[in-house]
Amino acid sequence: MQHGWSFCVRCGEKIAFSAPKCPHCGSVTARGQAAPENISSKSYGTAVALCGVFGIVGVHHFYIGNIVHGFIDFGLFAATVFFYLAGAASADGRFLAIAGLCFLADVVHTIFVFFRLIVGKQHDGAGRLIAIPSG
Repeated sequence: MQHGWSFCVRCGEKIAFSAPKCPHCGSVTARGQAAPENISSKSYGTAVALCGVFGIVGVHHFYIGNIVHGFIDFGLFAATVFFYLAGAASADGRFLAIAGLCFLADVVHTIFVFFRLIVGKQHDGAGRLIAIPSG
């Protein structure tokens, strides 16, 4: 029997390694792993790769089933391109500033989601955890 601490893969709280379930969310654990019904069928590697390569466009959100987030990410990307092109054509600094703000918001959001994917705390559109593969 191992002693020490682990983290619940459903809620991310620190729990005893040998705990049969998470005391915070009630998720059943088996050596720190969530019950299979709480694990997404989406590929961890694919989700991380899509977020890393196409993150600011929002492709990863469509893949994991978070459609609304996907449209928000794509909208921010489209707004960035639109305001950048409008600012470049008119030499109006306000358009370029808006493009910069849209881009910044999109990048910050993508970094946040990428981090959550890397540490195994991101959920798919059905609320199931996109788990780091064990083994």
